[in-house]
Amino acid sequence: MGYNLQKPFMEVLSQMLSFLNFQYFLLLSEELNFGNAAKKLHITQQSLSGHIKKMEEYLGVELFKYGPPLEITAAGLLLKEHAIELLSKEKALETDMLEMKNQKQGTITIGCTYARAEFLMPPILRDFQIKYPLIKINLLEGNTPDIEKALKKGELDISVGFTPHNLKDIISIPLYHDPFRMIVHPAVLLKYFPDRKPITFRCYEEKLIKEILHTCPFLTMTTRTTIGKFGYDYLKKLDITPNTLMELKDVGTMLAMCYAGMGFILCPETFVNHSFYTFSKQHLIYPLPYHEALQISINYPKHKRTSSIIQAFIKIASAALKEK
Repeated sequence: MGYNLQKPFMEVLSQMLSFLNFQYFLLLSEELNFGNAAKKLHITQQSLSGHIKKMEEYLGVELFKYGPPLEITAAGLLLKEHAIELLSKEKALETDMLEMKNQKQGTITIGCTYARAEFLMPPILRDFQIKYPLIKINLLEGNTPDIEKALKKGELDISVGFTPHNLKDIISIPLYHDPFRMIVHPAVLLKYFPDRKPITFRCYEEKLIKEILHTCPFLTMTTRTTIGKFGYDYLKKLDITPNTLMELKDVGTMLAMCYAGMGFILCPETFVNHSFYTFSKQHLIYPLPYHEALQISINYPKHKRTSSIIQAFIKIASAALKEK
């Protein structure tokens, strides 16, 4: 009984046919000449004919019309599409296995801020470790200036964070733009604007945003951090002197204080979306007027760009973070 082409194609391979069969078939489908194809394959025409006959018998269809001239059939054209895809996957498999075989024990040192280490890095590092189990991972956490300093000194193989614009000999691969948002609990607004109805705060108005920034308690981070520096610089640009309640060292603490209704924060959208708190259900989240989102990148020294391990991490991290 012939093989039904509606069945999963990989099942054919697993049961009987080999990559070699498909390689021979694909070349013959291009040459449409047994003599030329056999010569390029360094086999006899009889051997090539045997491979094709084996495939036809197993699949239960004719792959070629045996002329002259030799012509490929509709079933052959369908099989050709699958063969191209299958052999492409074989090549990728060989590359991955060769890389795994040649992989030596080593270390990769990755830098990122505390917040990214907490909210974004765990699945990336997990996937990297699964694929490269012999590579030891060192994770250096710190504030953005600390990470950029370590990157400049060559203490890091790679970093994930804001694009460093003042560092030389650093390659940055852009991932996404991360806009800052103002987040505030409605209870804070009711306390500091008691004469206004709650519904008025649900309408985004530039004037209202500026009133909140000027009047309500400001929860921020120290100016040694990018988030803290951005907050103060942004408010200064709007000619607003904030009512600063707390300067914190950790994004998680800042988010927790905001969630508890102690004041407003200016925070990258990624951290708000991936935090442990359900801000979208309780808090008001506003875009900031006159604000251009900062870019998040994978950054690494130029001299380390040829490392296969660095390239592997870039591939895994890029795939994960570009979806954020």
